[in-house]
Amino acid sequence: MKTVVRTPSRIHLGLLDVKGGLKRMYGGVGVALNEPYTIVEVSDSPEFKVESGDERAEMYALRIKERFGINGGLRIRVLEHIPPHVGLGSGTQLALGIGYAMTKHLGMEISPEDLAKVLGRGRRSGVGIYSFKLGGFLVDGGAGNDDIPVLVMRYDFPQDWLFVVGIPNIERGFYGKREEDLLRKLTERLNERNECICETFRVLILEMIPALIRRDIVGFGEAITRFEIEVGRVFSHVQGDVFRSPVIGKGIEFLLENGAYGAGQSSWGPAFYGLVDEDNSDKLLKKLREFLREHGGGDSFIARANNSGAQVMTS
Repeated sequence: MKTVVRTPSRIHLGLLDVKGGLKRMYGGVGVALNEPYTIVEVSDSPEFKVESGDERAEMYALRIKERFGINGGLRIRVLEHIPPHVGLGSGTQLALGIGYAMTKHLGMEISPEDLAKVLGRGRRSGVGIYSFKLGGFLVDGGAGNDDIPVLVMRYDFPQDWLFVVGIPNIERGFYGKREEDLLRKLTERLNERNECICETFRVLILEMIPALIRRDIVGFGEAITRFEIEVGRVFSHVQGDVFRSPVIGKGIEFLLENGAYGAGQSSWGPAFYGLVDEDNSDKLLKKLREFLREHGGGDSFIARANNSGAQVMTS
């Protein structure tokens, strides 16, 4: 018997509060994507073994094995994976994909939230966890002490609104200890200067969410662009500018000039994206590929929103 889990990826529009001072902190906004994806296959085996090109896979598998007292053999294979550290949520999807496939294969009913706690994921934003569990457009209310972020809103994302995504060949995004250090530095900086970070909340509540509910792609695109700029201004203290690299900034500007309704940087990048309707997605992708060729190369693709979360298949 085999158990296969296919996870979504996600675009992360940004964190809502890195200043702190309330009972909860951070909070995130994002959209689950059908592509790229991670596929994990678990099957019975005389021994316990993990087959993956990502060293994190064995760590996650061993943590699940220890936490849930798995004594028998299992073969865990990572058949496909989201590119790591490019801003599309590879770490959380790999962790939850492995944890969910292992526990499902053994007949355990463990929630993605509980798996995230065991695997140390979602300590700042819950967008990755809820992309895995539910898909769609997601807003989380931040993390408290010893708690994962609470889900505030989840809404189906229109299937005829697509994302054209570019990943330029530049330094990968921040993660691990470096990310923690930068966020701590940013929090200290904001409190020293007593800077207000309320504009992102205004854009989210008064522009972005209403436009999504009304299926107004023009209004939603304008809102995500403005939201991304406001988030970027806050993060410019540690990433150097509104967007982390000049190539990312130029790419976002290029997408907006060539028909994208909205555009931004996903998480720390280097992935950036443009929102487009289905009729114009292929044309914009072709132009983006030309842009990337002229700016050091990179990958690009079209992604549709995932409104259902991870898929589980048994055979």
